[in-house]
This record gives sequence, structure tokens and C-alpha cells, in this order.
Amino acid sequence: MGALCMHAHSEKLQGLINDALDKRAEIIARRSSGHIGEGAVDQYFPRTVIVNVNHSLRLMQQEAFGPIMPIMKFSSDEEVVKLANDSKFGLGCAVFSGSQSRATDIAFQINCGIAAINDFGATYMCQSLPFGGVKRSGFGGFGGAEGLRACCLVKAVVEDRWWPFIKTVIPKPVQ
Repeated sequence: MGALCMHAHSEKLQGLINDALDKRAEIIARRSSGHIGEGAVDQYFPRTVIVNVNHSLRLMQQEAFGPIMPIMKFSSDEEVVKLANDSKFGLGCAVFSGSQSRATDIAFQINCGIAAINDFGATYMCQSLPFGGVKRSGFGGFGGAEGLRACCLVKAVVEDRWWPFIKTVIPKPVQ
């Protein structure tokens, strides 16, 4: 966890963290899995847990795609759904709760492409599931029958045949 393909991405992630820290967020855990190297291989960004976050932070308004876990407090299930949906993005979510039914109810209300209950990675292990986001998260989807259909151009071709007593009549002026 923490390996990145491009060095520039680690700089973007650090910029998101710096913006959050400037706005009074706090890192409560940071652990490196390696180091950020010069080449495209052997680059790591430290796993980071950050608290005191809100929607004014760039971290909460962009898709980070990195090992950063922002934690935001909420008072009710309604508030957490509102906070989760207050985004331009909606790739996926993971809802954790001691109550399976509560987590499921919340997950169904979050506007995203895929949701996991008390897990974050099980959805990736089942390749027959469709995968894709909503809003500004991605362009369509892949996986499952839905993903295959997204790669197809469906076209209907009809032919007017003679059927007894049924015929499409086109008025002469239109012909």
C-alpha cells in the first residue's frame, strides 16, 4: 500500500496534505511503506490518517487516489449521507458500522458507483461486478454485463414489411 506509478502524483498528494494542515487538519498516523524514489518504480507515499477535515479542504474536493484516509465527524446517519454526497465525485464508498443493516441503509443512500459494507476491497475481487463511478468519477464503467454493454454500440434496424391489415402509411406530401 502506498506505491505510486508517477513521482508527480506523490507531489499532488503531499499538496493535498499540506493544504489540509494549513487549514487546521491534523495527521494522527503516518507510516511509510518505503521511500519515494527518482524513477517510476519504488515510489511510495506514506499511509496517512488525517482528522479535523471538512469540505473546505482540497483533499475533500478532489479524488486523491492515494493512501490517505481523512476522517470527518458526523452526528447522525442523515448528516453522514449528506456529507458523503456533497462532492462532485462518486466512484465508490465503504461504509463501516457495528450494525450491518445500518451500514447497508447508508450505502444505498450514497450516490456512488460501487459500495462495500464493512470492507473496502471485496468489490475489486469479484470481477463479475460492474465497476464505474457517477458524477465526475470516470467515463462509464467496466466489469460485469454492464461493463461489456458500455463497450457496445446498440443499434436498432427496422424494416417495414407487409403485414395483413397493418401498414405504416406515409402521406403523399411527406413521401
